[in-house]
Amino acid sequence: MELSKEQIEFIDHRLENDGIKYWDIRIELLDHVVSDIEKRMKAENSENDFKQMVQEVFVYVGWKENFNGSSFEDLNKEGWKNVNKGYRKMYYQRFLDFFKNPVHLLFLAVSFAGFYFLSEFLIHKTFLKVSYGVFISPTLLYFYAYFKTWRKKHGKSAHRDAAFSYLILSFFFLSAIMNFIRVGQDFSLPMEYHKPLLFLIIPLHLILTYSGYEIYKKAITKLDKMRTELW
Repeated sequence: MELSKEQIEFIDHRLENDGIKYWDIRIELLDHVVSDIEKRMKAENSENDFKQMVQEVFVYVGWKENFNGSSFEDLNKEGWKNVNKGYRKMYYQRFLDFFKNPVHLLFLAVSFAGFYFLSEFLIHKTFLKVSYGVFISPTLLYFYAYFKTWRKKHGKSAHRDAAFSYLILSFFFLSAIMNFIRVGQDFSLPMEYHKPLLFLIIPLHLILTYSGYEIYKKAITKLDKMRTELW
């Protein structure tokens, strides 16, 4: 026996009201709940009250009372952790895959040679400015990616938020190290350490950004597919 559109909407609203705020996690849970209820209704010949049956399935999948009344708060957090775990794994894998591609390695070698040439040709202060410019250049990609996604109006999405966090991850972690490479600052590292660190940080940052962008595109493709199937 299949549920009506009104019954499915009732379940969806309850999932949202009881703590499943990310619509992509909610849709996946909704499919599971609807399928379970339909099986129960068929087995029990629809004798049980629909709302009571919904409550029983909710309790089964993780609904529980708390000091706020009741919610899926723990399940919502668990859903986020699972999504984040999946993208973290993809992030590391994309990073490793970069070095398995001969074209990527050739591009990296040529870029590194050009970067080294600049370090020898420019005075140190100018080279630092160029390095900072290269380091912050991916921020244009961040704004472009976020704006493009914002226009699609994906709403509150766990997949989008998790993937975007990995897109910008290297910038926030490595910018802390970049702050120690400043001429004339009391806390700056000695000048002889500047170039070795930049030769490490700049390529690493760009490769990690590339890896993050690849999984971000995959996440948006997944969301577009989910919305198409939903509507």
